[in-house]
Amino acid sequence: MFFLSNGAASRWTLIGLLGLAALNHTVLAADTAPSKPVQIQVQLVPLVEGRLQATPRFTGQIVPIPSAVRVASCAFEGRVTRLFVQPGSTVSKNAPLLTVHTSAQTRQQVAQAKANLVFARKHLAQIKVMLKSQLATQADWAQAEQGLALAEANWQSLVASGATKPEHTLTAARAGVVQTISVQLGGVFTANQALLTTVAAGQWEIKIPAPVAVAQQLSNGDAVKVQPVFGAQPPLTTHIFAIDPMVLSGSNRQPIHLHLPTSQSAQSPNWVLGEAISAQFTLPGQTGLILPHAAVQTDASGQNFIWLDRAHKAVAVPVHVLDTVEAQSVIEPITSGALTAGDQVVATGAPNVAAGMTLIAVPSTGAQP
Repeated sequence: MFFLSNGAASRWTLIGLLGLAALNHTVLAADTAPSKPVQIQVQLVPLVEGRLQATPRFTGQIVPIPSAVRVASCAFEGRVTRLFVQPGSTVSKNAPLLTVHTSAQTRQQVAQAKANLVFARKHLAQIKVMLKSQLATQADWAQAEQGLALAEANWQSLVASGATKPEHTLTAARAGVVQTISVQLGGVFTANQALLTTVAAGQWEIKIPAPVAVAQQLSNGDAVKVQPVFGAQPPLTTHIFAIDPMVLSGSNRQPIHLHLPTSQSAQSPNWVLGEAISAQFTLPGQTGLILPHAAVQTDASGQNFIWLDRAHKAVAVPVHVLDTVEAQSVIEPITSGALTAGDQVVATGAPNVAAGMTLIAVPSTGAQP
């Protein structure tokens, strides 16, 4: 058995107490979780009451109004011997378009029709003489008259078509623009084949194929901004005059028909038939409270909510997102009256925000709604 002096005992007792205190502090540090932050710096933006409207753009082209198109053709076979115009040419009324020569088969048809007419006239004269001599009946006379009428009608049809002349020049029915030419110089064509189409002057429109979902939100008379795809001309405002109810084959789009805008400005574009046009529509949109879409959060159940600054404390407010256009959303609170215009909300996701936290506002660098 050993005995320590009083001084040694005191020293060892002090060392033991310090060691025990250190061990106890280590155990407490391991079992105690770090405290959560009670404040956070965030960017705040005010809720703005208004209408959020989408302004989608779609591309179409300048096309003729269907009733303004005239098709040039011949009722006989022939060959093109001269072309006076080309696609895009401006023509006046009665201006020459192309010259054709009749084919050998057409000339044969003309000769046969002429012979039939001569025969029908002679036959009717003979029946008239025979009728006086009672060698023919009234039925014979009626039949001969009918034969002459058919022969004359056939001949007049050929005369009107130009087939009775070896050469025939087709002219413009009215002033306009040549849209298409379907034959080449020296080309052979069949009877009633489309040779050339013209469009009456000023009878153009802008035709824009738009998605069905967009077309359903538009109405006749809605304003639309249009400008040529190529070039630097400023946009001009025009209006919708018709929305085609039929969906284009092979697509989910409906044709939107726009008036061709007119302007006396020196910067007004020189519209060209077939030119590509960009059209910007303005949809009706949704009315409500507008804020940056990044401010909208989603909880584990899929419910959308935003963080509201209420007396500098974070409060989660469940919301419905009515629409989103680009970086902005229009919302409404699930609980009526929970939000009003001017309320300050956390502008971005801020995943570290928690209910009850003190919100310290910092200057916002993002776009305001």
